[in-house]
Amino acid sequence: MNADIGLSAAAYGFGAGIFFLGYFAFEIPSNLILQKVGARRWIARIMVTWGLLSMCMALVQGPYSFYAVRFLLGLAEAGFVPGVVYYMNQWYTKREIGRATAIFFAFGPIANAVGAPLSTALIEAFDWRWMFIIEGIPAIILGIVVFLRLPDRVEDAKFLNNSQKSVLRAQLQAEGNSAAKHASPLSALMDLPTLALALQYFLILTTGYALNMWLPQIVRELGVQTSMVGWVVAVPYIAAALAIYFWSRYTKYTDDRLFYVLIPCALGALGFVIGALTTNPLISMFAFCCVAAGIYAGGSAYWALPRPAVSGAAAAAAIALANSLGNLGGFTGPYLFGIIRDTTGNYEYALFVAAAFLLSGGLMSFVNIRLARRREALIVAAR
Repeated sequence: MNADIGLSAAAYGFGAGIFFLGYFAFEIPSNLILQKVGARRWIARIMVTWGLLSMCMALVQGPYSFYAVRFLLGLAEAGFVPGVVYYMNQWYTKREIGRATAIFFAFGPIANAVGAPLSTALIEAFDWRWMFIIEGIPAIILGIVVFLRLPDRVEDAKFLNNSQKSVLRAQLQAEGNSAAKHASPLSALMDLPTLALALQYFLILTTGYALNMWLPQIVRELGVQTSMVGWVVAVPYIAAALAIYFWSRYTKYTDDRLFYVLIPCALGALGFVIGALTTNPLISMFAFCCVAAGIYAGGSAYWALPRPAVSGAAAAAAIALANSLGNLGGFTGPYLFGIIRDTTGNYEYALFVAAAFLLSGGLMSFVNIRLARRREALIVAAR
């Protein structure tokens, strides 16, 4: 695609990253709309428009049309992740939410593991334009399924009887409403713990999206044949899915939340450093397995960290803010990676910068846990 429409490394990185400017612009409004109209309608809308605009990638003719479609795709997808997280918080207790979000986020690397070889096969069989058309169809179909089948509230769940609904509502109300307060969405956006959580997510996702966008090209430069790139790229994402599963099982049995994100991020940062220092393909793949495992396990565990003690629209806004500011890393990471690659002629320096970002994201756990404990102490003192 890059050669066909005349994209440099920096232009590709900018186009890949501009998606997240659209994502950022509509993230908070999207979650507030979801809170008003219900998850069923809004998540279905997101998925259908997401699929349609993915198919429109087949129409790009040059850098500017590439930028435009990527930006619109970001607008369409905005609110999906925080919307799902907000929705899941209406169904799961604090003890259960970490495992539930881990299952949800595990499908990210699984999708990458399946999508990389599938995309390669479609490009080999047809071309990159047909790849976008074919891969946009499942999102549209699933969007229709969500609209028809997803219950908005516990009360709407046909798979629960009345007794089960009453028990679940009581558990959620006893756990959430005891500490949560009703506040305006604007006040939630000015909350220091929310901003600190957003900064941590930004540091993690900067490296995550850089990895997603540039790993295929890094693998190609290691001497891997084009037809095999997708299969090789799938390996780190399989490692990431396994890491999410096993790390979520470990964190379920410990209350030491300080290390939920710190340890995976440290592992990922070490992987970036090893990847920068070696030219051996096998060692490089081991390094990128560590990177993917660290980023995805840390990113999943991030959502189990203490959230701001607000409810309703304020909670939806707070979750969306953390995710939207975090996803600015989706612009920063690929674009910065491309600039460093064009400037230096290699990926080594970019990998060192990524290591610094990821380790900083892990170390932000110290700040966020301290802020959470201070807030909990104030709540206890006010009772």
